[in-house]
Amino acid sequence: MSRSANVPDYDEMWNQVYGDREHRGPVHRHIRRILRGIVRSIEYDSVLDVGCGFGDNLPLLCDGRRVRRIAGIDISQQAIDHVSKNWRTDFHQLDIQDTRVDGRWDLVFSSLLLEHLPDDVAALDNMRAMTGRYLLVTTIAGDFERYKAWDEQMGHVRNYAVGELETKLMKAGFHLQQVIHWGFPFYSPLSRILQNSMKASSTSSVRTRLVADIMYYAYFLNSRKRGDLLVVLASV
Repeated sequence: MSRSANVPDYDEMWNQVYGDREHRGPVHRHIRRILRGIVRSIEYDSVLDVGCGFGDNLPLLCDGRRVRRIAGIDISQQAIDHVSKNWRTDFHQLDIQDTRVDGRWDLVFSSLLLEHLPDDVAALDNMRAMTGRYLLVTTIAGDFERYKAWDEQMGHVRNYAVGELETKLMKAGFHLQQVIHWGFPFYSPLSRILQNSMKASSTSSVRTRLVADIMYYAYFLNSRKRGDLLVVLASV
């Protein structure tokens, strides 16, 4: 049986939980800001987005460069159908824990996916087989038990302990190039404590959007050396 039989229905999660977080969520906006600086520092002309969702990160990965080959992977058929309408490229509906696509890409990218995967080691092994130069990942660190109420709503099965992901990446055959722990103090722990008492919803009111904008500006004060958002650039 595929591992995907044991994980949430991500078609339903896109409809009921995720909503416009990719566009309006202050954490997602800062993730893109951090990633923009990293991708500008590396050379690649092919990219694979693992866990591509609705394709929100593809403009960031392709901006300002000639990318000759783009591909995406997601477990959600709804996500694949949506992103295929806007990008004429190669998308695959599959579970990265179980399988991979043939070929290698200069940059394999995966944002906020690993925390959803029961078998992240298998996923990293599959990503390693498809990586030609670089792997760039973002995920969630911190105390899973402390934030379990929120994390489980989001479909998370783990938060990474300090050094855990780095060790797994090296065992998969990657070499660490850059590691960023971001978020202290306004995202982690303050915002995460607040999230833990909330119910996740795909709908956002005017008030929610205003609060999100205020949090976005406060988050510029967050540390890049401490916090629960983990960004890692690795090479092969």
